[in-house]
Amino acid sequence: MSVIRVTNAGVYHDLSNEWLANQFHFNQLSTHSYIFDQADYYSDIDQFVQSTHELKFATYHVPFPEASSWVNRFLAVYPHVDHSFIFCSELHQITLDQMRQLDLDRVTIFACGFVNVPFVRAKVLQWMDWIDTTGYFYRSVQPSLLDTALVPQVNKPKYFDILLGCRRTHRDHVFNYVHRNGLADQVIMTYHRYWNQDLRESANYIMERDNVEFIEPLHHTIHQVKYYGHQITMSQIVPLTIYNQTYYSLVAETNAVNEFNFYTEKIVKPILSERLFIVFSGQHYLRNLRSLGFRTFDGILDETYDTIEDYDLRFKLACEQIKYLCDQNQETVLEQIRPITEHNKSVMLTTDWYGNFAKRFQEFLLVRKERS
Repeated sequence: MSVIRVTNAGVYHDLSNEWLANQFHFNQLSTHSYIFDQADYYSDIDQFVQSTHELKFATYHVPFPEASSWVNRFLAVYPHVDHSFIFCSELHQITLDQMRQLDLDRVTIFACGFVNVPFVRAKVLQWMDWIDTTGYFYRSVQPSLLDTALVPQVNKPKYFDILLGCRRTHRDHVFNYVHRNGLADQVIMTYHRYWNQDLRESANYIMERDNVEFIEPLHHTIHQVKYYGHQITMSQIVPLTIYNQTYYSLVAETNAVNEFNFYTEKIVKPILSERLFIVFSGQHYLRNLRSLGFRTFDGILDETYDTIEDYDLRFKLACEQIKYLCDQNQETVLEQIRPITEHNKSVMLTTDWYGNFAKRFQEFLLVRKERS
């Protein structure tokens, strides 16, 4: 494959604290046909605008927790560039609302999920960052860990793990359903965690501790630890102890609105561990997951909940699947799901998630270069 050295092209990378994140994507293009000159990278708007490059790009990483000043910088730079790229690894209502202000021509958004209500002008594509970075540890750092640490799916004392984390409305549905229907003793369920409490001191959070080195206060699961010497967020560690006591996983995603689906480490962990999952999220979460190559479990349970627009009805039907599975013969269910769970693990570990993103990114750059 020939490598094109891009000349006379300037790139504005927004935000000093996100400079390296944006620059990283451009640097990776050296393995996908392109090399940019580092001297043509800018973080200062005035210097970039006054530069005389024939071709100009701008890149932005949507900040989270929320900060809106980047939108103003985007609008200031936009008239001076051939194309703008927005990278969004945290797809929330607030970050999506900011990006909708920038629904303009010559804009490409790479998001960690799917936007179900389309943009009019801007192009929205997938950058499945949480899938990629969570899978990386189990694919490249400790590839045999799950095979050796997870026990076979037989004679487990509980049916589901239901790890709800911070309080949200869709998680209330699950918590209340489990208690109303007398299922609490058939599942491992945690909930009602407070933001200002170190998780190591919380009775409502169960964590893996073997081979974990704590390197900062653990007030949130996205805080970093070292796991087998590799830096990773606590949330990306497969809960081996819990999985070894349960058959299935209930995934209560970060968000549950219908406008978009945000895919996090929460769905990656049961897939890596070859488990059936029920998902509480926005409409079409499963449909869009299948578009990535995964299979789900319709026919074994009723997944029409994924098609329902009304929140209460969707969550009610999804909750009913918990009780349904608890009432089934587990050997039969496990035999039925095995081809699906094996397929899903293979897709998770063998798909080049970053490469797929980089290829689309490269295609947009190529089109702009040929037009210049």
